[in-house]
Amino acid sequence: MNYFLKYRFAIWAIIILSVIILSSVGTLLFLKMSHNRDRLAKDPEARRHQQIGQFFRNELKLTSEQDSVLKSNRHQFFQNSKAIFDSIEKKRIQLIEELGKPKPDSLVMFKICNEIGKLYGNVRKESVKNLLRLRAICTPEQIQKLNTINNELIAPESSMHRMGKRKGPSEKKQSK
Repeated sequence: MNYFLKYRFAIWAIIILSVIILSSVGTLLFLKMSHNRDRLAKDPEARRHQQIGQFFRNELKLTSEQDSVLKSNRHQFFQNSKAIFDSIEKKRIQLIEELGKPKPDSLVMFKICNEIGKLYGNVRKESVKNLLRLRAICTPEQIQKLNTINNELIAPESSMHRMGKRKGPSEKKQSK
């Protein structure tokens, strides 16, 4: 009788400990997921990075291996770009400070503008490098789809479609 009582007690102990372990693992997973959601909610840039990755993943139908390479490349691109954008912001502040002086020096401001332009050129170069790295991991079918996406994204600036400044029907009539 004593043997069955010990056996029953051991089973209940195992059940209780299993429930505790499962609830602990569930809590940790929930906290990790909610932390990622909070981070994305607070950081619009992180959300944008995730959306860009999701866009390419869906449009190009990337494999899991391609997706992991894409994530690594994208992380590298955004790190490099962030450093450039930080430099651009510093130059903008210099420009505003110069403009705020009693006698602003236009030559200094033009020099700062040129430096900002070069930095934007560097951002474009980083974008091209990133697209070339993406292209390198794609199949020929994915490359065709990527070319279509690039043609849509890199449309002529004069169309103003990227800035949401399309002419409405009434504006088109006036410009004719």
